[in-house]
Amino acid sequence: MSLLERGRTPVTVHTVRYVDDGYGDRRPTAGPSATYSAWVAPVGDAAGWRAPVGAQVGWSPPIRRKIVLPPHAVIDKWSAVEFADEGDPGTRWTVVDAPRAHHGASDRLRFVTVIVEGGGQSGGDPS
Repeated sequence: MSLLERGRTPVTVHTVRYVDDGYGDRRPTAGPSATYSAWVAPVGDAAGWRAPVGAQVGWSPPIRRKIVLPPHAVIDKWSAVEFADEGDPGTRWTVVDAPRAHHGASDRLRFVTVIVEGGGQSGGDPS
């Protein structure tokens, strides 16, 4: 087992599935959930660790984290994610970028990364 598969933070992933909305289209609904051990790290903006442009005009910048998950993790864009962050248990986050699978030189170096935003700003019930 790889070190990347032995993260220190329990992360619960609530996937999204689509169902018929009765009007000929599809709507998102809660899908199956799973808990993984993952690594969680803070993320700055694309230009480095300076304040985002929105913060310069008084907007509150989003809180972002990068999560390193084991390669078998089932997660997709817009999945809801819960983990304890900075002493706040059960903080709610949303995956905002498509998950990236990283294939190393061996199976032991495979992992998946996602960028999440939120940190309790959206509220709501996960189910």
